[in-house]
Amino acid sequence: MTSPLLGRDAELAALGRLLDDAVAGTGSCVVVTGGFGIGKTAVLDALAAEARDRGFTVRLAKSARLESHLPGAVVRQLAPCLANEHDLEELYARAANSAGKAPILMVVDDVHVADTFSKRAIAYLRPRLRHMPVVIALGASQGYLATDEVTLPEIAGSHPNRLDLDGLDVAAVGVLTEHLPGRDPKRCHELTGGNPYLLQALLREEGEGSASVGELIGMRLREYAGAAEVARSAAVLDSDAGIELLSALTGFDALPAVDMLVRLGVLADTDPLTFRYPFVRNSILADMPIAVRSAAHARAAWLLFESDAPHERVAEHVLKARSVRLPWAVGLLREGGGVEHLERALEEHLSEQDRLAIEVQLGHTEHLQDNASGRDRVRDALMRCEDPHLSADVALALIRRMCTGTDAHFAVSLAIMVVARLLPEDRDMVWNLVCTTYLLAANRDARMANCAGKYFDDLVGETPQAPDLQRARSALLAIGNARSGDSYAEAVGHALDALEGDWVDVFGEPYVFTFLLPVLVDNPEHSTKFWLSHSTAPVSHDPHLRRGTLSMIARASAFHNSGDLARAYTFLTPPVSTGDPDCPAVVLATAKLAEVCIEMGQFDEAAPLVAEDGNLLQHINVVYARGRLKLASCHAEGGLEDLLDAGRRLAAREMPNPALMPWRHHAVRAYLALGNRDDAARLAHEELDLAKRWGSPRVVGTALMSVGISTDDVDVLAEAEHLLAATPHRLLHAQSSYWLGHHLRRKGRADATEHLQRSFDLARHLSAHPLAKLAGDEVRDGDDQVQGLTKQENRVARMAVQGLTNRQIAEALHLTRRTVELHLSSAYRKLGIAGRAELVAALWS
Repeated sequence: MTSPLLGRDAELAALGRLLDDAVAGTGSCVVVTGGFGIGKTAVLDALAAEARDRGFTVRLAKSARLESHLPGAVVRQLAPCLANEHDLEELYARAANSAGKAPILMVVDDVHVADTFSKRAIAYLRPRLRHMPVVIALGASQGYLATDEVTLPEIAGSHPNRLDLDGLDVAAVGVLTEHLPGRDPKRCHELTGGNPYLLQALLREEGEGSASVGELIGMRLREYAGAAEVARSAAVLDSDAGIELLSALTGFDALPAVDMLVRLGVLADTDPLTFRYPFVRNSILADMPIAVRSAAHARAAWLLFESDAPHERVAEHVLKARSVRLPWAVGLLREGGGVEHLERALEEHLSEQDRLAIEVQLGHTEHLQDNASGRDRVRDALMRCEDPHLSADVALALIRRMCTGTDAHFAVSLAIMVVARLLPEDRDMVWNLVCTTYLLAANRDARMANCAGKYFDDLVGETPQAPDLQRARSALLAIGNARSGDSYAEAVGHALDALEGDWVDVFGEPYVFTFLLPVLVDNPEHSTKFWLSHSTAPVSHDPHLRRGTLSMIARASAFHNSGDLARAYTFLTPPVSTGDPDCPAVVLATAKLAEVCIEMGQFDEAAPLVAEDGNLLQHINVVYARGRLKLASCHAEGGLEDLLDAGRRLAAREMPNPALMPWRHHAVRAYLALGNRDDAARLAHEELDLAKRWGSPRVVGTALMSVGISTDDVDVLAEAEHLLAATPHRLLHAQSSYWLGHHLRRKGRADATEHLQRSFDLARHLSAHPLAKLAGDEVRDGDDQVQGLTKQENRVARMAVQGLTNRQIAEALHLTRRTVELHLSSAYRKLGIAGRAELVAALWS
């Protein structure tokens, strides 16, 4: 059967086979089903046309909801000349007589809304005509639920032929859109599912919804209690359309209506609920008056807010509630931070301070999009403000939120402009502004960091009056010590003074955070105090970080320093996976996660973490981690290049302290791997001099390791192990034990195994798999070398003890028989025995 309908070849071919069966004398009943607009009527009309062409007597009937109360309305369409349409016997006799003359096709479209008597009549005729050339074709909508005592299975039989119509495929949609510029077939199919009615409506519209279609759908749904209201609420809620929210938004139990809408194919059978076709949702929304839609979105926003939904979901509804005032949503819109969010916030009734803060935030957001007008907006708003203190407070809050490279220059210009309006008695406010701007600028590239450094002496030389600013000054003093590497004890003292009390805003600055980590993590009590202070921070000034993220990074660093790699990995993964990759704190977390992965042997996972570079202070950590990865991957030359680059970048910022980053220690190993012992020893002694100046046991112990492995001095390595064993840095202790055991073994010392075994046990416990493998291999090699036998001699001798012949040993070890004989002869000589007979006693004595 050739299809006159686009994309319906298979369906009409199946119906054509039923016509063939009828011609052969076998009757049948077929039910054509599908959702609204899927094309049931078109398929039935095409079937009727084909039947007429083939000589069938065709009887057509169309059920109508408004006629469902008229008994016999459909029967009269099928047999208009009946003397009495209620006489079923006469109806059967007329049908049988007609079938004797020519095959019959009886079509009843929309049978689900037919009158009860007509349904009974079809149910009466169907089994009596099944052995006659009669095809009964019934069209029924998807999801039909019986509203009277006659059901569709009773009409069509328990096992009727069933044809479920789906939407047209993308290829068929492409045929319809090929002459319509700007219409993408895939997008059209995505919106309509290929539903022919919806597709034609879409092609008539300029947008992706149709108010007329929405109106028609609403009219059809009104016969089902609450379905239209639930459909409108679901369209408003979109992906938030759960049963509870739908019920709250409509004001009644939405579950029965949801069940009906899913059965009708309006909603998809998913959790959470979604519309089966996005075009239907768009059309329902298009049919809603703007004020009604805004009010619904406002109500949805509040319901979501009360249910603790993610703020970005709440904000989406707030943005769509333009004509409704929502003062409670201002903070939420500011948190969203987008231009559209902030413009919406400015539409609310705001205080002078809030309006200024939002205008400044909006200007900064535009500035981040390389919009020069954004910078002008910020300056104009600050200058228009009549209160210089308010202007300074808002500018300070903005500078704390700045992260990007261009922000630093902008922040400096703002600080200069705002400070110029302050009076001499505003010294603390000036100090705070200059301090915050300094910390932002110092975190940028080396040139800007060095320019900002000129303000450092002025900042620490003046003691502010406010206690919180005095503690901020203590943090700066700790940073000064850490940068220069002058005194670990003084740096810790200043850092603890800063932490003594409530939260101070400078703790959230990436520059401060990055320096205080290596100062405080050497002592578990100090590191705990540090991450607890961040966990109780009232707010995250960094717009890219969730509250508590810095606390997670600080805690992960403490675990990393103690050697607890699994926990460090767990705490570092969320900030890296969810944070903005351009944020300094996220860059730092990424570098530290890469280090953890390297130490755990997860090189493939570490590689993408160290792929990016930049000019932030924290990018030096990334370069350092990349050098470590290359070194661990046996690419010593590339590793040395990155490690030396990290050292050069630190030197450009005048940061020689090895506590900040032990790049020299790993560069020493890279030099040794390349056979350059002189440069390795030079760098190791440089590291030791700086480490002793700083005074931290961790740093001194690491430097002693460098000196020991570069000079093959086991006494220095023993000193390093002894020093690190007394610290909480278990992974460093394991490394020092390995290097000591390794060099002792090279010298043939019997006590090497003790240190190698300790390193192996510690490394395995800490999940440091590469180190555990190194130490474990050396332990096993030591065990295998019984009485001077090489590893291969020992293996061959033990296989000989098991009774294997020389040929069997050669085959098992992929050696020649001559090689096996040579190994055995050497073993006999070293063991002082004559042959195999004495081998067992010699090996196990």
